[in-house]
Amino acid sequence: MRTMDDYQVSERGLVSTIHVLKSGEIISSVHDYMKVEDRFSWVDRTYIVSKILELQKKTDERKRSFIVIYEDGNLIREFVNVDQGFKPLNYYK
Repeated sequence: MRTMDDYQVSERGLVSTIHVLKSGEIISSVHDYMKVEDRFSWVDRTYIVSKILELQKKTDERKRSFIVIYEDGNLIREFVNVDQGFKPLNYYK
């Protein structure tokens, strides 16, 4: 029989999603996202959830990772292990 010491609990890193509108406005709250949700209907939510789970494993305890979804060009970019004050560019080409 195994004891509690035999199991390692893995800490999961913090991963956030940010949406960037064509105007360059950065949407990071759920409340604001709900107002523009239809603009991101092209995003596969299953893919985003799988990316969040994947990035949680790669993200260090004192850092965080972001998935940034750009309306302009329908782009999705990952930023792994950035500082807490990270702000994405409001465009990405």
